[in-house]
Amino acid sequence: MSCLGLSRRGISMAETIVSTLIIGFVLVGTLQIIGPMIRSSTVHANKLIATNLANELMEEIITKKFTDPDEDAGDLLGVDTGERAENRNDFDDIDDYQSWTSTPPKLSTNQTNTAIPGWTRSVKIVHVEISDPSVDSASATGLKKITVTVSKDGTQLASIVSLQSSSADSLGFASVSGG
Repeated sequence: MSCLGLSRRGISMAETIVSTLIIGFVLVGTLQIIGPMIRSSTVHANKLIATNLANELMEEIITKKFTDPDEDAGDLLGVDTGERAENRNDFDDIDDYQSWTSTPPKLSTNQTNTAIPGWTRSVKIVHVEISDPSVDSASATGLKKITVTVSKDGTQLASIVSLQSSSADSLGFASVSGG
């Protein structure tokens, strides 16, 4: 009986090992590409959420009066007499938001947004020089710089800045009270 006339059936152990190695290398390469893509997608989504949270709070702040309609606080920034720092519904002017922070972020109705734990929104307001808004001023100049910062788990993801002038009050812009 001659071995030359027999047909071969199946694959050998060597062929199985080689094909398994090839498939393994392809899978490892694919996973190395997909992993960063998923992380990038998550980072992008978090930055989008952070930007929206910052814009939402900034829009709320800039609808308020530049100066307190009830009392002249002079150079002082922060919550005025009779206003509660923990309740944004009491805020009636821009500088009431000075040093305000919330973790997790609160809605304008002062309800905690429990859908986004680990997120923090904070506000910093300073008087700035009219001739150079990048320079802080110790006294009132008629121009305030508002910075809203949003972070998640301690990592800053968004920060937006707005300049507000005292002349906005005299131009007749309507203010929205109560958040």
